[in-house]
Amino acid sequence: MKEDTLIKRILRENNVVTVFQPVVSLKEMRIVGFEALSRGICSETGNIIQPSIMFEMARAENCDLDLDRLCRRTAMKSYKTIPDYNKYLLFLNIDTCVIDKNDTESANYTKALTDEFGISYSSISLEIVESKIENNHNLVNFVDNYKKLGYYVSLDDFGAMHSNMNRIILSKPNIIKIDMGLIRNIHDNYYQQSIITSIIDIAKKTGALTLAEGLENMEDIMKSYELGIDLYQGFFFHRPCIDVGSAIGFIQDKINYTVGYVKNKLAENVTIRKNRHTNFENITSLLKQEAKGRNLEAFYKALIANITFFPEIERIFILDNAGMQTLPSVMNPSHEIRKTKSFSMFHENHSDHSLKDYYYYLKKLDAGRYFTDTFISSTSGNILRTMSCTLNIRDENYILCIDFIDSLKS
Repeated sequence: MKEDTLIKRILRENNVVTVFQPVVSLKEMRIVGFEALSRGICSETGNIIQPSIMFEMARAENCDLDLDRLCRRTAMKSYKTIPDYNKYLLFLNIDTCVIDKNDTESANYTKALTDEFGISYSSISLEIVESKIENNHNLVNFVDNYKKLGYYVSLDDFGAMHSNMNRIILSKPNIIKIDMGLIRNIHDNYYQQSIITSIIDIAKKTGALTLAEGLENMEDIMKSYELGIDLYQGFFFHRPCIDVGSAIGFIQDKINYTVGYVKNKLAENVTIRKNRHTNFENITSLLKQEAKGRNLEAFYKALIANITFFPEIERIFILDNAGMQTLPSVMNPSHEIRKTKSFSMFHENHSDHSLKDYYYYLKKLDAGRYFTDTFISSTSGNILRTMSCTLNIRDENYILCIDFIDSLKS
């Protein structure tokens, strides 16, 4: 007689419950939907069994498809108990075994369940952890079939494990859920911000929305909003719960509070950036004053003498009218330098900068001044923004370029 294991008892007794966590839109100031999260119950002890442990046990006993079916059925049944459930999108997890095993009956089971419970196909977003799927062909077929029926498809935990951009192109999801490992402490990590910006960019180009998972504090929410994230999910708004109806009022209040904070912070940030740019421009004007009555060599020596008075500056360099740099960069000795030379400085003497943004767009826009996007300095690790401007010395035209420190954090 086969051993009556815990996972077998859970399946036989249907001992799975569904808890829901809200997904919100700050721009629309409302709850968009709820993610259904499954929990197992041990009938003997009453202990909660987390889904990762449940599915690990199920895979070991080759009953993961059965467990996935039970979780989906329980989720749909519980979803219909939410007041005005059809106003919200149900985010429904699909275990990768359904796709990798290419089992037609299991793949069609979600449609059959949706019909059985009388739920609209467009009320469900199927969540797939694409990094765990081995067969791209099966992934594409699964997504195409369900999208044609009217379901939404979300790529879950994107950015974790071996996620790759190619999966976005192949599956063309409606929603990309960015893994909490990339979201956590995003407000304080420029590298994470850069990666997420790339994900947001490709999402926009493919018509997908982005969703930040695992949000626990206002700082990360604020930075996510600034970067352009569309949807938000995490303990900050509400922990997973069974009784969604009693939590909706609190969640909406939390959304309203967050929207107010974001609006105030955006206005504050605009003022800060405006003041920072004004300061940069004032410093530039002061430095340009040093060019009056001096030749290029004397102006260069004046820059060396004065750069330490401006901690906002990391580097200054001069280009001729054709975009050539003929003098070494002036580095601010008051800043810690990790490397004596950056990759871009290996050949800076007599180097051609004519294709650099700070030269090319300054000349094309004929604006007198140009600010680049932020970037990380390879010599100090500071976050910089290059400002370029026109400069006239003894009737010769030059380009003055200043690497201003936008942030000391990287």
